Amino acid sequence: MGKKDFGGVIRMRLSTGEIIPLRGTLNMSTSGIASEAVTNQDGSVDRTMTPTARRAEITFADRGLDHNKLMQSDRFNVTFIEESTGVTHYFTRAFLVGDPVKNRITGEVTGISIAAEAYRKTED
Repeated sequence: MGKKDFGGVIRMRLSTGEIIPLRGTLNMSTSGIASEAVTNQDGSVDRTMTPTARRAEITFADRGLDHNKLMQSDRFNVTFIEESTGVTHYFTRAFLVGDPVKNRITGEVTGISIAAEAYRKTED
């Protein structure tokens, strides 16, 4: 089902078993490589590639999590379960990066991404 279907209910589960209720968009950068065009003096174009962390930008509901503790936590595993599509994403040896921002009007926490050493995806 997952190859042409997107959206629906997505759950974020930490390796501790804690579930963080996501809100809004979930963006993932899963390739582990960033590339950039470099132009040579003769006008030819080369490509440089740089290893990158696998990342997921998250927005979640402010439900009283200690963001200071969360940002300083040891590495952990994160699983995103797409209940409606049968797709599961595994980010392993991950940690949080960014600057948590709490929106007191909408109750959203933004400004945080997950950076992980490894990524794997499965489909039902």
